[in-house]
Amino acid sequence: MTRGTTPGSTDTGSPPKPPATETGPVAAAARRDGDRAVVDAFGTGFQHTRVSRAGGGAYLWSRSAGPDRPTPLHAPTEAARALLASTGAAGRGCPIRLCLPAAALGALEYTTTGSVTVAKLLWQLVPGELRERMTTVLYGTGALLRELHQCVPPPGTALTKPASGRPTQENPGGRLRWDAPHGLSAAPGRVAPTGPARLAAWLDSGEGPRGATRLHYVLRRRLTGSQWDAVRSWCADLAWQGGDAVLLHGAPSTGSLVLGSGAELLCGEDLAQGPAGFDPGWLLGEFLELRMTAAAHGTPADPLLRELPEALLAGYGTTPDSMWMGRAAVLRLLTHAHDFAAYVGWHPELTVYAAAAPGYIDIEGRAALDGTV
Repeated sequence: MTRGTTPGSTDTGSPPKPPATETGPVAAAARRDGDRAVVDAFGTGFQHTRVSRAGGGAYLWSRSAGPDRPTPLHAPTEAARALLASTGAAGRGCPIRLCLPAAALGALEYTTTGSVTVAKLLWQLVPGELRERMTTVLYGTGALLRELHQCVPPPGTALTKPASGRPTQENPGGRLRWDAPHGLSAAPGRVAPTGPARLAAWLDSGEGPRGATRLHYVLRRRLTGSQWDAVRSWCADLAWQGGDAVLLHGAPSTGSLVLGSGAELLCGEDLAQGPAGFDPGWLLGEFLELRMTAAAHGTPADPLLRELPEALLAGYGTTPDSMWMGRAAVLRLLTHAHDFAAYVGWHPELTVYAAAAPGYIDIEGRAALDGTV
């Protein structure tokens, strides 16, 4: 939704505005989590997040499933943790590090150096020094994702497991699959990115809580049959892509980029395999969305909405996967629209997403790469 009105994503843990109905922001002294002071809390039907002080200048980010979440929270397996430990960008001067969660009583807990995300800062007027830091962090995020993509899971490696359970032989990824009659299943031994899988299930069923059915009706009337089929085929391709699949973060977002005395990219619950362009493209989709909504309201887009994605791409470097970057950006925009409708509720601005979607599908998301609308 628009900057300063309803930014953020229900699937990344960044708070939408107005606050979701389950929880809202809380003052630092208003609530406590055991012996820890809670500095922020927010949630949707998909996910609840609580940020508390952990001592020594650290913060604990606790994520738990919302009441409407269709799949359980997942934590990285030990095999995945070992793979991610080999990602060494942070040891070579990268301004950001991967931050992996610990599973605790049905929640995932991340220990960070800060309590604010890039997503939250994008709601505000950002001063010059902080703008420079955000640009540096996005450059580092690109470099970190590039290095992550060099990790190659051995065939059959389970990447995630339910936070309260273990992978099973029948489902080595440990993640509930989107099986027939609706949705998609990943190729054997593969775990598809969760966002497009959730989107595919909704495209097929038209069902969901709150405003999901209404948005499906609006979008179905806006898209041609070929445009609808294109989106659906992109989701399916992500589940079945062959030997060029790499290890993916799976859902990198500005809501998972935490700034404090250091900087962290929260990672682990959405680990997947797929084309390398997916991860940076998913992030690019956020900036495209914010430029799109600014244009729809006739307001100039903050230069950061071009500078930050440019920094991300510069940090990532050249890639043969620009096609998937653009497609992932479109899938990110549509997934956010679905998630907001389903897990927060209907908002009139969702019609802006539906109106813009056909054009973005036709150009396969190239606007996300060139900084246009």
